[in-house]
Amino acid sequence: MKFSVIIIFIILSEDIYSQQAADYFPQQPGYRWNYRLSVLDSLNNVIPELIFLRKDSSAFIDEYEGREAYFVLSKTGTDETIQFFPYIDTNYIHLSGSNGYEYFDISEIEFLMELIDSSLLNNIIPFLGLFETLSGWQLNYRFAHNVNQEYQIMSYDTTIIYNSLEIPLRFEREGRRLQDENLETEIGTFLCKKFLITSSLNYLVIPPPPFPPIPIPVPIITLIDTVWIAPGNWIVKDIIPSANIDLTFLNLEEYTIPGLKREIISEVTEAEEKNEEKFTFSLEQNYPNPFNPSTRIRFNINNSGYVSIKVYDILGKEVAILINEELNAGNYEIIFDGKNLSSGIYFYVLEFSDIYSEFYYRISKQMLLIK
Repeated sequence: MKFSVIIIFIILSEDIYSQQAADYFPQQPGYRWNYRLSVLDSLNNVIPELIFLRKDSSAFIDEYEGREAYFVLSKTGTDETIQFFPYIDTNYIHLSGSNGYEYFDISEIEFLMELIDSSLLNNIIPFLGLFETLSGWQLNYRFAHNVNQEYQIMSYDTTIIYNSLEIPLRFEREGRRLQDENLETEIGTFLCKKFLITSSLNYLVIPPPPFPPIPIPVPIITLIDTVWIAPGNWIVKDIIPSANIDLTFLNLEEYTIPGLKREIISEVTEAEEKNEEKFTFSLEQNYPNPFNPSTRIRFNINNSGYVSIKVYDILGKEVAILINEELNAGNYEIIFDGKNLSSGIYFYVLEFSDIYSEFYYRISKQMLLIK
């Protein structure tokens, strides 16, 4: 009897160990990924003229919003221009036991927003603002969860004001671990963990008497993201099909947001060893955001050094230099005026060089100009 119990314990222990999230992420900072991003039309076919490249770099490990995180820098561009672009986005990943956390933001949604009609962008700005307020750590990947069993990632009820109307909303995210799958990629075949992440924004309708006053969610938009995660490589593929935005309850039209497919296209390689000095500056999110036409940007440097802050558009073109000089340690605030720019997504990039060492690093954030 004892022997049987020991055997069962060993089997279960091996299964639990095999589900460790850390086994699926390159542990040494300095690894890089190359992806192909394909924009999908309303029928989820690839649009040939809208194929981009994305480069990610696992830069270092540090604390972020209360958790030890891998800082993964990212940039997107065309095959001809990506080598000239700076890393203008940062993703954060926290691994704990069999769980994989990501810091939620709307960078990929904003990337798709830039590809659609500006009239739609203006109509959904209040809803994008809601997504911004939901930024935070989310447990997206439960590697040891039962197959095909849903788990809730988050649920949040709120109210926004749109054209003097109070609109009750519910934002929900749910996950599901699918059956492990052998996936053939350009860098090899992997037995991947496969997940389905569903994000939905719903309009809450309160039924009239005599029905119980229980809110009934009516979908505005639902995004379904299928993700393949390979051992030692993290995400090697994910697909977000195109989706409809139903704004008819506001007497507006239905719109389609294009889909997006990401596929790994080259081998994960180890970059040059990086300077391990402590991260010595911080860059805050601009305020207000969205803005029109000006916004404030605050940053802090712990040591004296050379600082530059430049602004880029969605295609990586430099549109403004806000600061480019040597500064003493301290807190700073600058104003960015976008009166001569068109509506859209922009990136502001802070680059820092410590004058007492060879330490150099950069950080970036996104902002949205609406006119």
